[in-house]
Amino acid sequence: MKKWYQLKGPESEVALSACVRLSRNLRGIPFPAGLGNSEKREITEKICEAVFNENSSVSNTFQLIDLEQISDDEAIALAERGLVNAGFIDDRSGRSVLVSKDESLCIMMNGEDHFLIQSRTAGLCLIDAYNTADWLDTILDKTLHFAFDQRLGYLTRNPAILGTGMVASINLHLPALSDTGAAVRIASNLQPLGMSLRGVGNSAVRPRGAVFRLSNRMTLGLSEQEAITNLSGIAGQIIAQERAARNKLIQDITVQDTVGRSLGILQSARLLGYDEFLDLISVVRFGVAVGFVKDIRYETIDDLVMRVQPANVTLETGRRLTADERRAARANIVRDTFAGKQNGGA
Repeated sequence: MKKWYQLKGPESEVALSACVRLSRNLRGIPFPAGLGNSEKREITEKICEAVFNENSSVSNTFQLIDLEQISDDEAIALAERGLVNAGFIDDRSGRSVLVSKDESLCIMMNGEDHFLIQSRTAGLCLIDAYNTADWLDTILDKTLHFAFDQRLGYLTRNPAILGTGMVASINLHLPALSDTGAAVRIASNLQPLGMSLRGVGNSAVRPRGAVFRLSNRMTLGLSEQEAITNLSGIAGQIIAQERAARNKLIQDITVQDTVGRSLGILQSARLLGYDEFLDLISVVRFGVAVGFVKDIRYETIDDLVMRVQPANVTLETGRRLTADERRAARANIVRDTFAGKQNGGA
C-alpha cells in the first residue's frame, strides 16, 4: 500500500498537504501531565479497546506502536514523518500511537491531551482530511465519554483550542512569495483573521525548502465546518498569489539556470546534507511546476522529502551511520530515485 505522501493531490504544485487534528480528553480524568504511567496505560487500554473492538469498523485499520518499546531512531523517524509531534517523543513514558497502514491517520495517546486524532491528505484536500478525522471521532465517541462543556465545547489542556479542539493546517510550497518577501506581508494580514502562516520547522521568514504552514488559531465560537471553509478559502487566495509571482520569476534566465543547476547537483552529488537537499529540491519542485523540469512527479519529490530525513535514512540503511555516511546514503537514495531505479521511475 502506498503512503499518503506518495499520492498526488489537487493543487499539488503549491499545496503539499492538508492536516486536521482533533484533541480529545476523557471525562472525569485529569490531563496526562497529572497522571502516572499506570494511569496513562489505563487510558491507552480504553482507547485501544474502542478501536480494536470486534464490532468496530476501524479494528483492522491501525497498528499500535508503544513509544517505550522502540529505539530512539525509530521514535525520531515517526516525528520526522509527522506521525507524532516532536515534543511527543521528548518523554516517551506512557505514550503510544496508533498508525494506519498508509500513515494518513493516527491517534497519539497521552500527549498534552488524552488523545489526538490526526488525518492527513496530499494536496488541497482539507475537507477530506476533516471528514476522515470526524468519522473516526464519531466512532470513538460511541464508547468513550469525552470531556465536553455545553458552553465551552471540547475541553483541552491548551485553552487556545477550546471549543472544537481542532487545529487544521495546509502546507504550502511558496518559493516565489518567499523570495519576494510577500509571504511576510501575507502572514501579518492573516493574524487579525485568527490564522497563522509560518515557516515549517521554525518561524523563519525564508524557511528551508520554502514550505509554509497555514493554520487556524481560533477555535472558540467557530464550528469545525466554518474553520475549514475559512482556511480553504484563504489557501486558495495564497495559491493564486504564488502562481502570479511564479509567472514573473520564470522570465528571469538566472532562475532557469538555478533550476537546472539544482537538478544537476541532486542527480550527481555523492554527499548531501538534509538542509542542502531541502533547498535544492524546493528549486526543482518549482521547476516542475513551471515546466522547466520534465518527467519528475510531485509524488516522487514528496516521497524523497520523507525518506531522506536523518533518522529515516538511518532506518532505511539498517545500521547506525556517521554524519558523512548519512550524507552519502542520502545522496545515493536521491541519485537512484532520479535515475529511475526506485519508486517505479521518475
